[in-house]
Amino acid sequence: MKWQRLLRMKNGPDGEAAAGKGSLPSGDSQFVFDACLLSDVGCTRTNNEDTGRIVHGSGSDRSNRMLVVVADGMGGHNAGEIASATAISVIEGAYAQMRSEPAEQLKEALEAANSTIHRKSIHDSTTQGMGTTCTALLLQDGWAYSAHVGDSRIYLIRRDAIYLMSEDHSAVMELVKRGELTLQEARHHPDKNVVTRCLGTRPQVEVSAWPEPLLLQAGDHFLLCSDGLHDQVEDNEICAIVRPRSAADACEELIRLAKERGAPDNVTVAVIELQPSAPASKASRVTRQIEVHP
Repeated sequence: MKWQRLLRMKNGPDGEAAAGKGSLPSGDSQFVFDACLLSDVGCTRTNNEDTGRIVHGSGSDRSNRMLVVVADGMGGHNAGEIASATAISVIEGAYAQMRSEPAEQLKEALEAANSTIHRKSIHDSTTQGMGTTCTALLLQDGWAYSAHVGDSRIYLIRRDAIYLMSEDHSAVMELVKRGELTLQEARHHPDKNVVTRCLGTRPQVEVSAWPEPLLLQAGDHFLLCSDGLHDQVEDNEICAIVRPRSAADACEELIRLAKERGAPDNVTVAVIELQPSAPASKASRVTRQIEVHP
């Protein structure tokens, strides 16, 4: 896949791309994060079962650490909202420990969230069978790590290209992998929102993670979103909207466009731009962050 090739590319003279195995050089890990997360109920639903969170580092970590998580809950009554909020809470609680082995610790955080949601569901009949997708991005010391379950997505926009950095765990994606559907046909398939893997519905879950961490570059944009966005807005449209805008303006425009097209589901989107840190003699720009929670 395109994102796997990107992750395995070595640093070249043009500065393009990523990591190899072994020790990770520190590189220039100081960035200014322009970050925003917005969530909207959409045009049809009466409640928002999505939950998202941006968590900065603290103190000296603030400029080189950030956790971003998007979860799309499912279940009767308010169970989907409970599942997604629980996932975010558990992963945020584990964030402080994600230091020496961040890739493995991020994966373990999603596994812990799965166990917590599953225990809640079997002890409360009103939440039985609840579950949630979950996509998490950790930016730390000049590198990016990800862990993922379900069909929420993470994109990287680098220069003029957009890369889908996650693989949907869905029924139609299995058909695409077998060559029975094209990606364009999958967008309009009646089962496009049937997930094959999520947090909480079983005692254990298989968490997907990148085979290598990604070396960050100034100018990179990351976008995390629930299917309420990527079902309505094409990848090339996402790229065109995000690149010239601030994180806050990009989030607002993407949600506006999804709602203009009917937005039958909740819509959650997070955008993070990595800007070069200001010289020591100048004041750093204040990071912008907006979060809306259900």
